[in-house]
Amino acid sequence: MYLAVTGLLLCLAVLFFQDWRHRKIHIGLPMAVFLISIFVVCKTPELMRTIALNAAFFIIILSLLVVYMSIKNKQFSNPFRNYFGLGDLLFYLAVTPLFVLRNYVLFFILSMFFAIILQLGLRKKMQHQTVPLAGFSALFLILVILKDQLLDFQKMTLL
Repeated sequence: MYLAVTGLLLCLAVLFFQDWRHRKIHIGLPMAVFLISIFVVCKTPELMRTIALNAAFFIIILSLLVVYMSIKNKQFSNPFRNYFGLGDLLFYLAVTPLFVLRNYVLFFILSMFFAIILQLGLRKKMQHQTVPLAGFSALFLILVILKDQLLDFQKMTLL
């Protein structure tokens, strides 16, 4: 179990550094995060239901973003062209096995705030104008997993 969690943390760290430096991530990283997450939480009896609920929440939020931006711009807006990267989509889908729906929503919102705070704080040091959302979210998830593993507070993840 600890080896799998260590592998998950390593994948998340590599994902953070790739997104930070290049603003793109290798497709294998979210796939590895997803597979390791499934392996680690496979003891959960309703794993497929959890994944489906979390993915549905994320797709609804992404769809609402598309509708909102399309209405605002008075034409269809491709979210992957202007607002959201494919790596971000893959990352948020890859972490769906790690949370029950309530905690996934909480993670999603807190990771957005975390990304905004880091973006504002590191704005002068960053070479790109875009936000490495998947990378910042991966860094936030590393912190959440470490908190869950090392402290006796209420856990956020299913690990």
